[in-house]
Amino acid sequence: MKNSLTDRQVNGNLSRFICFRMFFNARFYYPVFALLFLEHGLTWEEFGILNGIWAISIIFLEVPSGALADTIGRKRLIVLGALCMMIEMVALLLAPMHGGASVFWLFALNRIISGIAEAAVSGADEALAYDSLKANGREKEWGTVLEKAQRYTSLAFFFAMMTGSAFYDASFVNSCLHSVGIEYEFTSQALIKAPILLTFISSIVVLIASLGMKETTLKKKDTSFGETIRTSLRTTLEAGSWIWKTPLPLGILLASMVLDNVIRQFLTIASAYWSVIDLPVATFGLVASGMSLMGYFVPRVAKYLAETRTPNQNFFLLCGLLMIGLLGLAEAIPYWGILPAILLYATMQSMNYLASRYLNEHAPSEKRATVLSFRGLSTNVSYGAVSLLYSSLIAWIKTQESNVQILRPELSGQEAVFVEALGWFPWYFLVTLLLTVLFFRFRFQKNPPATNDRS
Repeated sequence: MKNSLTDRQVNGNLSRFICFRMFFNARFYYPVFALLFLEHGLTWEEFGILNGIWAISIIFLEVPSGALADTIGRKRLIVLGALCMMIEMVALLLAPMHGGASVFWLFALNRIISGIAEAAVSGADEALAYDSLKANGREKEWGTVLEKAQRYTSLAFFFAMMTGSAFYDASFVNSCLHSVGIEYEFTSQALIKAPILLTFISSIVVLIASLGMKETTLKKKDTSFGETIRTSLRTTLEAGSWIWKTPLPLGILLASMVLDNVIRQFLTIASAYWSVIDLPVATFGLVASGMSLMGYFVPRVAKYLAETRTPNQNFFLLCGLLMIGLLGLAEAIPYWGILPAILLYATMQSMNYLASRYLNEHAPSEKRATVLSFRGLSTNVSYGAVSLLYSSLIAWIKTQESNVQILRPELSGQEAVFVEALGWFPWYFLVTLLLTVLFFRFRFQKNPPATNDRS
């Protein structure tokens, strides 16, 4: 049953959606993420295990949480995500600094709860915001809302990156205090948890924004737990079947996978790339912040592309930009190597805008959050697969390290291996692109769709 919202309530939902996105994604500890683990006494091996736990949590919960949002209401899942964000920060605030089992398990709790939070809000926030517009016949405004959300989230992320790293630096904080006449000095140990505390404060803002949202669909309140689970499972199967049978959503998921995984793999190793192209270590945080700030401008271009070009045209345009960027990365040109990296960031941000816009415009209202969750699942699975392939590639190149060193005598052993691996990126992308296009064409040439479902 539809719950008609006033224009004021719809506008309130949109404002809260943007606020939610800004504060949920802009986490102050991101610039010092790995250091936080190590400063608490954890090892690099434990760091890898903990982030594996995080990825597994998201993969297993992504689609079920979307189906649950479509069953019991999007707002409930959004509020759950906000509460989980608070709990994950509390776990880190409580973690002692000495290492050991208690620290590992508190960080493991953080990673699991963080995965639940990511899965809970994935799709649910967009679905609630889009259906708010659709219920009042204003769905054509979605492109503008999505553009604004991405732009403001990029600004918030830029602010969080700069502020989080600054508050982590005792010398910077103490110099600021001295400049205003305060003689008190913080130790480095005392400021380790400062970015976590700032993120906990952000989680309070996220919770307030989520509690103020209005649901557009009234759910039955007397449904049993068993019936809720059965309905969620049915919604999952129906959404998966709809995606499999309908060209546009399946094409969007495949396009997201083929573009996303290689870009995210580069982002994972970006700091090593900045070092190889001779950027000073002190500029790494500034470069990362500057790249995130591109998200303030790129969505406007993506909005123009969505309104003037077809999905196919936009997909191959992004593929072309990505291929140029990957070929540029493979050269690892000192200083100027930052330019192809910019192409990768711009491609990622454009893809995120276009995929969200197309899926929301075409997904059935009653399965919208589930459909959006399938996108999150598909990109996370493909990223996990390419991470394993990259590790295998590095291991293989190391067996050929003497030959690699001859080809790149100007680089150290580790750097030569790293740059050699970069050279495989464009050809990996080209192969996966061709396989994806062939699979898509085979899928619908063999079983052409009866109609192009659109809601």
